[in-house]
Amino acid sequence: MDDTGPKERLIKTAIELFYKQGYDATSVNHIIEASSTHKASFYRYFKSKEELGEEYLKLQGSTFNEGWLYLMAKTDSPQSFINTWVNLLKRQVRGGNFFGCPVAKFMSSSEKPNDSHTKAKEILTRWIETLTIYFEENKKSGKLTKNFNSQKKAERFLKLFQGNSQFYIMTGDIKYFDEMKQEMLDELEI
Repeated sequence: MDDTGPKERLIKTAIELFYKQGYDATSVNHIIEASSTHKASFYRYFKSKEELGEEYLKLQGSTFNEGWLYLMAKTDSPQSFINTWVNLLKRQVRGGNFFGCPVAKFMSSSEKPNDSHTKAKEILTRWIETLTIYFEENKKSGKLTKNFNSQKKAERFLKLFQGNSQFYIMTGDIKYFDEMKQEMLDELEI
């Protein structure tokens, strides 16, 4: 038996369903049923699906960023970081657990919480900052050249991730992650 409380089950279930099915395709009733909670519990913790959607964005943005920070700390170079990250993405694909960027998937829904664009921009800014800081640290240690434009490259990396993820979603061809890896490795060269 699941010993987590109803709020945690609702959040965990919403994260899974919003990510797999999308925000629009997931109703409050889907979340309640899949989380084995009651409607009263849902409304005790969340005023609406929109409020739960805002919580989803916050958590997914943080989880993604924390995952990067973990990989950055465990790898010894930007090249190793890229290789490890892409291998993890490909493992998600093979396991049937990759449905694109969780924030981009949420934002591509037609019905979104009112403040979702602001929150998505904040998440994107945080991701760019994380990569920029990482690149700057690697410049200082001599692993990247001094004229490496950390901010611009961070933005480029996110564009490569988003674009190649969408190509994979559209085609089901895992080769786009190999191409993303090579494109990112090429970006490290000046």
